[in-house]
Amino acid sequence: MVGMTVQLIRYDAARKALNACHRVDEVKKIHDKATALLAYARQAGDLTLQNQAAEIRIFSERRAGQLLVDMNDTGQRQAKQNGRPRKVSSTTRVPKTLPELGITHDQSSKWQRLARLIDDETFERALLQAKEKYGELTTSGVLREVREVVRPKSRDVQPDINVIAAEIARELDSPTRRDRLDEVVRLRSRLNPTIRKQLIASVENASKHLATSLHSLSADFKQPTSNGKAHQRLIREHLATQPEADLEAKMRLAADFKNATVREISYDEAKNVITANEWLGNLGTTEWAYGLFFGEYLAGVVCFGSTAGTNVAASICGEEHRHKVTTLCRGACVHWAHPHSASYLITAACKEMTKKGCHIVVAYSDPEAGEVGTIYQACNFLYCGQTNPTEHFRRPDGKIYDAKQVSNLRRDHRSGTSKYLRSRAEQKQLMLEQGCEFFKGTPKHRYVAIYGDRRTKRVLGAALRWEVLPYPKRSIAEESVQARPVKVSA
Repeated sequence: MVGMTVQLIRYDAARKALNACHRVDEVKKIHDKATALLAYARQAGDLTLQNQAAEIRIFSERRAGQLLVDMNDTGQRQAKQNGRPRKVSSTTRVPKTLPELGITHDQSSKWQRLARLIDDETFERALLQAKEKYGELTTSGVLREVREVVRPKSRDVQPDINVIAAEIARELDSPTRRDRLDEVVRLRSRLNPTIRKQLIASVENASKHLATSLHSLSADFKQPTSNGKAHQRLIREHLATQPEADLEAKMRLAADFKNATVREISYDEAKNVITANEWLGNLGTTEWAYGLFFGEYLAGVVCFGSTAGTNVAASICGEEHRHKVTTLCRGACVHWAHPHSASYLITAACKEMTKKGCHIVVAYSDPEAGEVGTIYQACNFLYCGQTNPTEHFRRPDGKIYDAKQVSNLRRDHRSGTSKYLRSRAEQKQLMLEQGCEFFKGTPKHRYVAIYGDRRTKRVLGAALRWEVLPYPKRSIAEESVQARPVKVSA
């Protein structure tokens, strides 16, 4: 009991010391002591002491993040000026670079996210939820709970028919289900005759139902031809021919942006619009989503997530600004929305993302979807050329996947834990033998935009490392298609 009291006194003292710190190096000392205590508690098997040490470490990371944000906002961490290290007199305490502070760029990015996303009260709530959910406290676990806490609560959203169809496709393609059935077939001699008879009947019924569904789905299906149009435009034109509830009211509201609002929405709300209209039909790396509403009706969605590749964020404006980068990973508008809804939504959502510390927005347009990035050009994004083509593989059934999935396929998840069965090279060779085909994808157009106040734009604009090029244009035939005017009723 005495030992517990002493621990609580030291815990409270550490919290007070953190609140009194006004320099990152002071916070870093407390962080390092908490890290050492955490390692000791793990070795001793003392979960209570371990979580107390972890709490102090996480609080110190958040406090350091707050100080780093303040230093960055006031220009104290600007390590270079005109491409050369800025000279600082020996009597000046700041600015300091991250290496001088003993902090890595990854730590700086993660800590500043802890500082920017939520206030102190909400942060402590996320900390408590992480402790209850995971038992052992970690910075990553707290960040996951922070996202859950700040994410808008889902309304009672009925899933779109496209969401249901996508879920069915995933269930039918589930390798886990196939593996389980293959295992049962392999050991069929050991089956209880009653169970085996039930399984045979179930497989027969499922086969008949699947055959009927396949025939109905395939009978009137025609892959749409682009004729120079982007995929999303084809989808909007098709859906405009389908019945739509409250269409007259929706179009009346969508005729004027005075009826428009842009706000953060839940994952489920975004999923309905993106799955039904977007080229890839999924939300990708989405962490935040914003919706454009005309009255009560959701007319468009734009999603932001992590950047592709491990070094992309740092390659844009340098390591010191990598934590300010986000990717506009998905976006779509419905057919009845105002013709300029996309540009209105993207601009408003990107401005909202600056409140989360994201001032650099990267966006891609896919030529395979008939895109050249016209909407990003309309929003004054900078065009920075094309990406390097990524590797994909096509399964014997014709489905295409990113080659990153190869690493996941070489693991065995059946026992509840992830175990490596073979190396990546062995897995790739096995897939080739099974009839998979590996190929390079199409390069994508790459755009960048910088949002914030004048100083932020000036600093980040000067730090931009990617070459800015003239906008790509469609062919004459495609331009004639895009140039058709769209009238909006008053």
